[in-house]
Amino acid sequence: MTKAERIQTALKGGIPDKVPFLLNTVMQGIQERIVGHEITEPTYTGMNNAGWLGSPENVPEVVPALTVVPEVAEKLGLDGIQIQVLPPMFVDWVVRDGVACISHGLIEDEDVLKKIKMPDPDDEKLYKGIEEMIKRYKGDFAMGARIRLGASPAILSMGIENMAMFYADEDDTLPRTVEMYTEWSRKVTKNLCELDFDYFWAFDDIAFSSNLLLSPSMFRECFKDNMKKAADAINQPWIYHSDGNYSVVLDDIIDIGAYGIHPIEKASMDTKWLKETYGKKLCLVGNIDIDYTLANGTLEEVEQEVKERIALLGPGGGYIISDSNSIPDSCKAENMIAFGKAVEKYRCIY
Repeated sequence: MTKAERIQTALKGGIPDKVPFLLNTVMQGIQERIVGHEITEPTYTGMNNAGWLGSPENVPEVVPALTVVPEVAEKLGLDGIQIQVLPPMFVDWVVRDGVACISHGLIEDEDVLKKIKMPDPDDEKLYKGIEEMIKRYKGDFAMGARIRLGASPAILSMGIENMAMFYADEDDTLPRTVEMYTEWSRKVTKNLCELDFDYFWAFDDIAFSSNLLLSPSMFRECFKDNMKKAADAINQPWIYHSDGNYSVVLDDIIDIGAYGIHPIEKASMDTKWLKETYGKKLCLVGNIDIDYTLANGTLEEVEQEVKERIALLGPGGGYIISDSNSIPDSCKAENMIAFGKAVEKYRCIY
């Protein structure tokens, strides 16, 4: 199998030749420590991790970037890399330890919403640039598009408190904000599908570690149908990502069209239960722990966790080994290299 065939087979619930290996995003600093030199390619950093952030008065933009450069992907043994194409978010933000962190949303009422001018979703220059990146960096890797369906940027641009007030007051600002983002994402995704992508990875956080950011009924009423419209434009298998515990809406995520879910955080979702309950309905993508194992664990602990995850989630297919969220600079380069070596050692189970 090619790397693209391996990923697509797993996402469709089938049995590939061996367990596929993907990572969400890898911060530039640890990428440089893995290969031992500076990286100059346009890649994932602490300042572009959420895309463009700013005020409704500013002119937003979309700046594509690699989630991991091919040299690092090759050293780790990954099957695919992604190009990040994210919508802007209208928020106040600060920089903490070199990372852009959102403090609160700026869409406080309808007047603010009217000021927003989203980037042109049909910008030929944008897609020409992305097409050139694919030709330059894809090689024999599968190429994924890291996108959003629209829920996460709508929630963050409004802020939880504003969103709750809009919902309680039946204020049109809520549905209009959601529709603004999901319709933009639908158009962008449709255009991306004309390029040489093998899979998509949609990032729309809707949960805390213990539960949803919003009620299940609010998710279904305000977000689900709009997210499905955006997802319907995707012509390849795709992964849905949300931090935290969103098990209560997993059937809704399936209805929206997801082939797989990521990252299956260990502290939030029961991995064994997911395999038993949804292993035939969804490809499970994850869940090597970034908080301890890859950041502070021993090399032996890294290998053992990889071995255990493949043994638990791999049988029967429908599994892609990955991180439990994304790879921050706090992870150790030697642990990442051990991660890749362990995957290669244990992935041939079919």
